Amino acid sequence: MSCSTPRTLRLAPLAALLLVSACSGSDARLKQLSAGIAKVSVLAIMGVDKPQRADIFLVDGRYIEAMYFPDPGATDSVSLTDRNMSPVIVVDGKLAAWGWKQWDSIATETKIQVAPKE
Repeated sequence: MSCSTPRTLRLAPLAALLLVSACSGSDARLKQLSAGIAKVSVLAIMGVDKPQRADIFLVDGRYIEAMYFPDPGATDSVSLTDRNMSPVIVVDGKLAAWGWKQWDSIATETKIQVAPKE
């Protein structure tokens, strides 16, 4: 578990991402997600009790949790690297965004370091 407290947090872009989030990748489960649903609902849709990995950050009093889900059937170490999994981002217990484009945008705004693009 990681914690980070950047100097500033711009809430407008983060709020926009809470309202609008696009599906990415080929994982069909992601197409069933809807911004604003509870974390427990995300896990149910993804068909797991917990993600492969989760990173939790505290930024200006808001909990940002990046959960990483491998594609169904992926088990080898190459397919389980960060950029080969699908990130799903929950802010204060509610689904905010999913996919690398959205996670990269949130991470940039909040100064959270994520795995570099390959």
